[in-house]
Formats: sequence, structure tokens, C-alpha cells
Amino acid sequence: MQRLFLQFYLFLLVLLIALGWSIEQLWQVWSKDELPPSVALWQQQIKLVLQQPRPDLSAQLALPAQVLPMESVPFPAAEMHALAQGEIIPLFGHQNELYLFALGQEQLWQFGPVQLEASSPLRLWLTLLFFLLLGIAVALWLWPLARDIRHLQRDLSVVGRGKPLQVSLPGYSMLAPIADSVRQMQAQIQRLLSLQKEMTHAVSHELRTPLARLSFALEMASQLNAQEKQLMQQDVLVLQRLVDEMLDYARLEVAMPQLQPEQVDLSELLHSLQEQLAVLPGPAIELKVPLPCCCAADGHYLERAIVNLLQNAKGFAHSRILATVELKSGQLWLHVDDDGPGVPDAVRHEITKPFQRLDEPRRAGTGGFGLGLAIVSRIMEWHQGRLVIGQSPLGGARFSLVLQT
Repeated sequence: MQRLFLQFYLFLLVLLIALGWSIEQLWQVWSKDELPPSVALWQQQIKLVLQQPRPDLSAQLALPAQVLPMESVPFPAAEMHALAQGEIIPLFGHQNELYLFALGQEQLWQFGPVQLEASSPLRLWLTLLFFLLLGIAVALWLWPLARDIRHLQRDLSVVGRGKPLQVSLPGYSMLAPIADSVRQMQAQIQRLLSLQKEMTHAVSHELRTPLARLSFALEMASQLNAQEKQLMQQDVLVLQRLVDEMLDYARLEVAMPQLQPEQVDLSELLHSLQEQLAVLPGPAIELKVPLPCCCAADGHYLERAIVNLLQNAKGFAHSRILATVELKSGQLWLHVDDDGPGVPDAVRHEITKPFQRLDEPRRAGTGGFGLGLAIVSRIMEWHQGRLVIGQSPLGGARFSLVLQT
């Protein structure tokens, strides 16, 4: 909207200056050719006074009069001839003032300035011409704007009917920024709708089995032993974790939080996480981090992303997990490698979507719900970074966080 305001403001400013100057020039040119009737009366009166033997110009004329040297006014040859014949020559001065010149008693007389009528048909027509040109110019400027608004309205009308939005505005249109915002809004709406469908499908799928177990167990409550009760408690914990992770991801997906960027020491952060996650099942975490190693990021969300990658590696690694940091092309790369089964190329772009997991045998030992990598990907987007999935030198998967230094 600021771009649209500046364009309209500058257009009107330049237009008013150009039209005002052009109309002024036309007025000066045309007004010289069209003199009011009072000028002819002044010419006749001056002729009569100059024909007298001893004219008293100050008493007989109500016009200022002065004698000028002949060379002070560069008259053309035609006007000099007219002066010699006794004609009265009108000329406009620098301030658009009208002066009358005549030869009398072998002297050049200047009379004036002559007061012209304030209102004349010529000035009226020039005023009408100014507003007419102004209206035409504004209409020519507003017509493509109105056309783009109609096109945008037509394109938006299909959204309510469930059709994809196709904004057909050219890049040079004044409404192009608005069209870009509409596209982003539609992409966000489509992503939220897709998330809603995925969450609904995931809830129905993930809750069905533990709920069935609980229902059956409740029917057989009188015959439950300690092991069966423990299984029921585990099912309840699974349901609680699922609900917590779904709510957490939904909160992160709705809108970008207010980040608090700071200089985060990755070496210190990774050593702290190495100690915290040592109690979890899975191989120990090895570190290969140079000192010092800092990046600009929100410490809370960056820690969340790294924890998700390390927990994911603990669930899939056979015997080794290695976290390394290196600087490449002005960017900081944090790699988390494992020696697990790896991630096939065909599904690497899919597993960062919510509730997307690999085959059943691989996910059986993880206990996850397919939200960890989706959260990591979203956090990287907030930090203007990215999540890269590749093949690990250890033989399994490599998950890399690319951050700005």
C-alpha cells in the first residue's frame, strides 16, 4: 500500500506541475494574440493625445508614461515600421504585464502597465482545458488500477468455490504486492487445511489401537494382572504424549513466534545436551565441535531442533551417533550422523511433513509420531536456514542444520 500511495502521490505532483506550466505558456502565447477591447480604446486615446501640438500626457492619460531610448526595446523591423507609421504597439513584459509603445515628437514613449480584465473568455477556456486534461490523465492512471482490481476480485471469487487461486496480475502492476500477499495467504490457508486433515487422520489412526486395548481391558478389569495394568498405563502415557506433541506442533504451525536472537555457543550447547540425553536408551553421543563455535539464533528453539535430531538418532542408530560442526561458504553446518538404516532418497522430502514416518519395522522402536522433523524444519525456516537430509559417513542418515553465522 505504501508503494501504491507513493506512485499516486508522485503521479499527481508531476502531473499538476506539468499541466500548470503548459497552461501558463499557452496563456502567455494566446493572450498576446487576443487582446481585450480596452486595449484598442487605449490605443485610440494615445493616438489622439500624441497628435496634439503640445500633449500633456500626465493630465490627459490615466496611464504611467515615460520616455525610453530607441535602442532599449529591440523591436522587429515590422513593428519599427508600424511605429514610424504612427501605430501603437502592445507588448507583454516579464510579469505578463501589457505595455503600449508609440513614437511621438521623435521620442519612444512607453505607456503602462495596462490593467487587463480579470475575467476573459480565454482564461476561462484555459481553466476548463486544465481540468479536462487533469481528468483525462487521472482516468488513464486509474483505469489499469481498476482493471487489476476487477481481475483480482474475479480470481479471489473462485477460492470460496474450492478452486485453486490463480492470480493473473503482471509483475509491473501496482497491485502486484497485494497479489503476492494473497498468494502467501492462500498458501498458508492450504497448509493449515492440509495440517488439519493430517492431524485428523493421524488422531484417528494413532488413537484407535490404544483405545481398543483400554476398552477391552476395562471389560476384563476384574481379571487384570500386574502386567496388563502396566500395559494400560503405557497406553495412557502414549495418548498423553500424542496429544501434547499435536498441540505443540499446532501452536508452532499457526504463526511464527517472536524470536529472541542471540549469540549461541554451539559447543557449550552440544556438551550440555550430550549430558542430558545420556540417560535415554540408545548409543552415546559423540561430539566433534571446534572451539569457539557461535551462531546468531534463538537459543530456546535452536536447542529444541537439536534435541529432536539427537533423539531421532538415538532411536535409529545401532552403535554410533556423531554430532559435528563445520563452517562452509560463510554458513554453519551442524551434522547429526548415525549408523542406522538411513533414509531412502525417495522419501527424504516427505519425512519433514507432519505425521510422515517410514515403514512399520523402523518406527516400531522409536515411539514417535512423525512430528519431530516437521518441528525442526519449521524452526529452520524461522531462522532463515534449512534442514538437509543426506547419507551419513557412518552408513546411516545425516541430518544437517544450516545456520547463518
